[in-house]
Amino acid sequence: MTKFYFYPKITLKPGEVKNSYVDDFENAISVHHEVVNKEPSSKGVLDFFKYLGKTDIYLFNWIEDIPRRKMGKLQVLFFIIFLRLAKIQRKKIIWIFHNKYSHNLSKNRWTDFMFKTMMKNADMILTHSNEGIEFAKEKYPKYAHKIKYEIHPIKDKLPNKSTQKKYDFLFWGSIHPYKDIVKFLNFIRTQDHINVPRILIIGRCFNEDYKKLLRSSLTAEMVFEDKFYDMEDIAQFAAQSKFILFTYNSGSVLSSGALMDSLRMNAHIIGPNHGAFKDLSYLPIVHVFDEFEDIITIYTDSYEIQASDHDELEQFYEKNSWRRFGDKIRNHAAQLLD
Repeated sequence: MTKFYFYPKITLKPGEVKNSYVDDFENAISVHHEVVNKEPSSKGVLDFFKYLGKTDIYLFNWIEDIPRRKMGKLQVLFFIIFLRLAKIQRKKIIWIFHNKYSHNLSKNRWTDFMFKTMMKNADMILTHSNEGIEFAKEKYPKYAHKIKYEIHPIKDKLPNKSTQKKYDFLFWGSIHPYKDIVKFLNFIRTQDHINVPRILIIGRCFNEDYKKLLRSSLTAEMVFEDKFYDMEDIAQFAAQSKFILFTYNSGSVLSSGALMDSLRMNAHIIGPNHGAFKDLSYLPIVHVFDEFEDIITIYTDSYEIQASDHDELEQFYEKNSWRRFGDKIRNHAAQLLD
């Protein structure tokens, strides 16, 4: 049985919420393989050395973010040493290429360094967006042959009941400036030729300045609830909304777990015309925009989910389930170790 070291499995700080993608990914590969680092660790990169003699493949998610962690620059140094030892011992490395750079930070030389390091040293790079392949061809053409596209896996549909639409747009998830919600709200207020949309915004905002700005941008038709909701509750809000809306302007976004979860809610989705949104715009419930004006055009049209749409979506769910993704990782691992 192939032995994997899976990252990140880190000790969370009080108040931090574990990314469900991490648990789902680990569970998917555990069907066919052994994950050797069974417990979370607070040792950072030093933990990688502990398992050098026990691991066949190191699988890294968001490893490019280690400069941001405690003693980040020192961790980068140890990571370079680890990579040398891993190559000497013929360990294989799979890097999941999620974003072009961190959502909340501007691009910098440490980001560039980690990207170049992973492009050079990873034996296989998986991305959840075709845009990731195009980015690599442009910025790192020497290593672009390593990259393979696999659609972000999706969980089972969430139960929700069709009901009267109380809202036109639903924003959900953590509130960050890069999502451009305030910018969209201010844009909407300038559109005198349409009825002001009813907007529901649900999610925690930890940036106090941005929270104040958001609240000051609300009209009587807009509701903001600064709280965490379970996915099942969000699905019910989706049933009450004409559209789930993502106004990301960040060029860093490739894949989107929020998009995949929204697809489970049986609702129409509007998102930016890049990354995974662009890839999945062939689906009957995914609509994309280049400018905010495009959102208004979509909003003023009438969309209903047809029976044929349900059939197409069911096929999509089955083809891109986490179980199927685990099978794909098994095939990739076999290819690397052959």
